[in-house]
Amino acid sequence: MPRFVILCGCFALSGLAALVYQTAWTRQFALVFGTSELAVATVLAAYMGGLALGARLIEPLLPRIRRAVQWYALLELGIGVAALVLVPLGLWLAERLLVNWFGGQADPPSAGHAGNTLFYLVSAFAILLVPTTLMGATLPLLTRDGVHSDAQIGPRIGLLYAWNTAGAVAGALLAALWLLPAVGLSATVWSAAGVNLLVCVLALLLLRGRLAAEPVAVAPAARETQRAQVAGRWSQFALPGAGWVLPLLLLSGAVSFLHEVLWTRLLQRIVGSSIHAFGIMVASFLIGIALGGAAGSRLATSRAHAARWLVASQVGIALGAALAWYSVLAFAPALTADWQRNGFSLAVLLPL
Repeated sequence: MPRFVILCGCFALSGLAALVYQTAWTRQFALVFGTSELAVATVLAAYMGGLALGARLIEPLLPRIRRAVQWYALLELGIGVAALVLVPLGLWLAERLLVNWFGGQADPPSAGHAGNTLFYLVSAFAILLVPTTLMGATLPLLTRDGVHSDAQIGPRIGLLYAWNTAGAVAGALLAALWLLPAVGLSATVWSAAGVNLLVCVLALLLLRGRLAAEPVAVAPAARETQRAQVAGRWSQFALPGAGWVLPLLLLSGAVSFLHEVLWTRLLQRIVGSSIHAFGIMVASFLIGIALGGAAGSRLATSRAHAARWLVASQVGIALGAALAWYSVLAFAPALTADWQRNGFSLAVLLPL
């Protein structure tokens, strides 16, 4: 347990650094692309796409990995290096290409032009591919090290996710409300890279210290059994009555991030800054996800209960989103005046 607690602390710091990066990248992309809304959308899409890709790429390798914490430490180091070297280089190259391809025209191109939008999307995915893919591989690796039985799957993965989410909330608020205004873009990115380096060092010390566990060799027969179990778990989605779950979650995820981009735009009516709006929205979004995940883990006591509560949650999302929309439109002038007079309180937005 002490070893796992340290891993949770490392993952919290990792989440903090990740959201500092995401907030800073949103600002950097807005400077290149010239529109904060498009920067928010492209960074979110590229960020989540990289996380999904990283988790998918590491999955076949997990049975052969003996020292998952060592791999995790190397990934954290790689994230920091990519953020300091590859992302600035990619942004510089994207800016040069943007000037060469769309410059020299009689009229400035529209931000919503199909060619511009495609260029922004391709650029964002290419620039953020390496660091976000490395981020996506971290949770499977920590799960490989920290989960040793079926009984630990729910509690330990849930605990890792909770710590990572808590760190992400802190990182979003820290970057938007203090780091970016106080020290600027470059120092903010360097600060996040320093956190990645700290996590790398802590993970390597964990390997060398007394809490380090000896790697457990996986016999070929056990490995095949493990793969059969994984295949069996995935095969249940092909059974009648269960195949609707993954497409529904795919659609739900798309709609949730549509809300996230929209809410960022709405919050600008209150706080008056795209970076403040983005950081506050992401923090509120993550707090809600963490609370919902904690509630869902207790409500999903059976397959039937899980299906009913999933339907209820989707209806609740629709009603809550409509309420948030009209609440902001109705109370934006009063909230803006309160912000200017007394400063912002995150509690104001949580009910929304």
